[in-house]
This record gives sequence, structure tokens and C-alpha cells, in this order.
Amino acid sequence: MNMPQNRLWIKKELRLLGTIQLMTSLIVQSLGYFWTYLFFSQTIVFGLGNNYPPIIGTSGYTLWASLVFSLSGCLSIILQKRPSNHMLMWTMTMNILSVFATLVGVFLTTVELIVTSNLDSSLWQYKNGRLLTEYLFLFIMLEMFVASIVTEWTYRARQTD
Repeated sequence: MNMPQNRLWIKKELRLLGTIQLMTSLIVQSLGYFWTYLFFSQTIVFGLGNNYPPIIGTSGYTLWASLVFSLSGCLSIILQKRPSNHMLMWTMTMNILSVFATLVGVFLTTVELIVTSNLDSSLWQYKNGRLLTEYLFLFIMLEMFVASIVTEWTYRARQTD
């Protein structure tokens, strides 16, 4: 059963928010790959000790979170193009999962930033790892904001159905 086209949540903005979610997932994944590559390559080359625990790199957060973010974005775009009750439920579910994934990301990046705040090393690896973690934190917050808006819109659409 297709839903009427005049609902509150069926707007061009939903497609835009889905596109933002897709771009955010690509950026989060790229930052994760770049951060992990830089950390482990520098550790192998310089043989540094275990002063800096790579929480983001070893947890694989950027891999699975970017997958959840991209699925949420794709479903948001598809919902705007072909609205249906089934697609509405999938979009709402994936965006709720995105919000939970961002909460995990905020926790992990906050712990990593707290742990690295006590390091007094002037090594390039530590400074840039911290900078990349800060950028990752900003994009996780952006995804949390967008996923919350899409979740709220889909919830309202579900209530009017």
C-alpha cells in the first residue's frame, strides 16, 4: 500500500538528509581507515610502546558504524522516492540504530580523547591521531543530529498513518 504524497515527512529534505548520512558515512569510514593506517604504520616503523591505546582503530567502530550510517541514508532516500509503510518502518529502525551507533561513537571517542589528553609526546603519530579523533567526533555528532531528525519525521509519519 502506497502512502499519499502530501504527508509531512515526504519532503525533498528527507532525500537531502539521506545524502548527508551517506556522505557522513564515507567521511567516517575514510577517517577511520586513515587514522588506523597512520597509527599502525608509524608503530611498525618507529616501534613505539603501548603509551597510546588505539580504541577507535582496534574496536573497528568506523567500519561497522559507517555501514549503519550508509544503510540509514539509503533507506531515507528510498523512502522519499517510494513511500510505503514497510519502507517507513525500515527507515525508522535503521535511523534508531544509527542513533545508538553514534552514542557508542561518542563514548569511544570521548574515552580516547581523555586518554590521549595526558600524553606529553611531541610525536607526529600522537598529535595527528588525536586530531583525526576530534574530526571523527564532529562527524559522529553530525550523524547523530541527522539521524535524530529523520527518526522524528518517520515517527510522526507512522503516527499519522
